[in-house]
Amino acid sequence: MDNNFLNKGMLEILPPPPKNKSGWPWTEETDPEIYRGIKNLPRISIVTPSYNQGEFIEQTIRSVLLQNYPNLEFIIIDGGSSDNSAEIIKKYDKWIKYWVSEKDEGQSHAINKGAAMCTGDIFNWLNSDDYYSHDCFKNLAESFNSDDVYIVVGNYRFFDESGKSDDKMIYFNLRDTLEETMAFVLINQPSTFFRLDKFKSLNKLNQKLNYVMDQDIWKKFLFKYGKNNIKVIDKDLSHFRFHSKSKTFQFLFNIEYNGIFYSIAQKTGMNSHALLMKKIFGNCNEQNYEFNYEFSDDDKILARKVINYFIFLIAKNSYTEGNFEVFKDCLKVIETEYLQDMHIKKLYKLKIKAVLIKHNLTFILKLFRRTVN
Repeated sequence: MDNNFLNKGMLEILPPPPKNKSGWPWTEETDPEIYRGIKNLPRISIVTPSYNQGEFIEQTIRSVLLQNYPNLEFIIIDGGSSDNSAEIIKKYDKWIKYWVSEKDEGQSHAINKGAAMCTGDIFNWLNSDDYYSHDCFKNLAESFNSDDVYIVVGNYRFFDESGKSDDKMIYFNLRDTLEETMAFVLINQPSTFFRLDKFKSLNKLNQKLNYVMDQDIWKKFLFKYGKNNIKVIDKDLSHFRFHSKSKTFQFLFNIEYNGIFYSIAQKTGMNSHALLMKKIFGNCNEQNYEFNYEFSDDDKILARKVINYFIFLIAKNSYTEGNFEVFKDCLKVIETEYLQDMHIKKLYKLKIKAVLIKHNLTFILKLFRRTVN
């Protein structure tokens, strides 16, 4: 897209939307005038991986193009869809820098293919069943206002087309410490935008992962750059669609996600922690996945903190679920010297409560609470 679109919107020149569609991004567009007062308009590169999402991909495409952003690079990598995806993409051909429909090795491979072609300043991928929010790119242009900003992350709307669950906003917050952020905080992928050079420095998405390639690259970013160059904005940047064909199944997601921590523990010599994870989660090494990162001595110390916080989280959850055997196993391997005092105290309290529950002495807890109150 070139600067000719700065003075006029694209709604009138794009193919008309289906007759039963209205609102954003069907019959509405971002006002191109909103970019006029922004001094710097960095080149935004968006890659959309796609496979048999003809039902949704047109909304995805229009949500990118109708941002009316004057410095856009849009690439679509379709995995050889057998539905009407290619037909829909062709409708928007002249506004897409590059697109292809051919067999590939999965979503991560498709994103890597697209990212290799990108030449912009800002990068993200947008799955072909999700779409960007109105004014998303304006918020990005305003937020990437310094070379010290490596990532901008905002909120996203999670919605279920079937109506089985209510829409909800997914907000993003960093934790006080880097290790807590790495252990507890998942990336808001559709609303997380990288400086392209920083993303490429992380050596591609791991193609052995089908569900958590974004969480893998997020951990690598935090190891390499920390969290001080991340700007969190309270803006709704994208819409994440859950539907019957959604690729995100919680069970499979959890297997791969736990495998990231398992691999980090293995690679940094935390054998007892890795064995515990294998005992709790079973096969943590799906498809011979490995966390592909070269750990410095400082990284190894950080990794010990991260893994101990991850086990701390498992311990808390196990206590809540009444699984005191797993809770006890966690206590055996946690190295408390890598936790903050507040978390050590929390574990100590849970340990006392677990013992009282085990021996049917919960009345002592009730008595104590009444005394305190």
